[in-house]
Amino acid sequence: MLMHTHQTTTAKRRAAVEAKAWEIALRMEVFGYAEIAAELLIGMEPATDIVRGWEAAGRVRVQRGGNGNSRKMFELTPAYREPKDRGSQVSQQLWTAMRGLKSFTPVDLASHCRADLRVDLREASAYCQTLLRANYLRVSRTAVPGKREATYRLVKNTGPRAPREKRVAAVWDPNDSAYAYVPGMTGAGK
Repeated sequence: MLMHTHQTTTAKRRAAVEAKAWEIALRMEVFGYAEIAAELLIGMEPATDIVRGWEAAGRVRVQRGGNGNSRKMFELTPAYREPKDRGSQVSQQLWTAMRGLKSFTPVDLASHCRADLRVDLREASAYCQTLLRANYLRVSRTAVPGKREATYRLVKNTGPRAPREKRVAAVWDPNDSAYAYVPGMTGAGK
């Protein structure tokens, strides 16, 4: 029983380290083993194992180097790259802050975002409301209008990539009382 508990704890610790490493890779875009090791304060061997695992899984690829004396540098493969539009960047920053805080308000989230992104309270509040409706968040303390804003806690942490609201095009059929999804067509606004 003790051996099983130790293995479970070790596996959870390894998964947590890899999740943090992935957040670093998403942020840096181009990185080597040394960058992952330095950011996580781990040795080169575990950092190398993590990045090689990603490479084997097709999540990253060699961007340059690896020949002779040049260091091997990696980049995310296109399927794993985050979009560069502002909405995606804002969502990613807010999501990362949510994952790091035990409980938070929209003001807390906005203040934990990168200074160069300038996430405002309206954007943070809207993202919280979206994730609340999708059951990613729970209200831990209700708002009092004019006195305090709601406090939330993350209850569905699915990983480092930010969930985003999407709108899809569909056709309403009143004969069937059903919607039919229209592939390849996006809805208004998204």
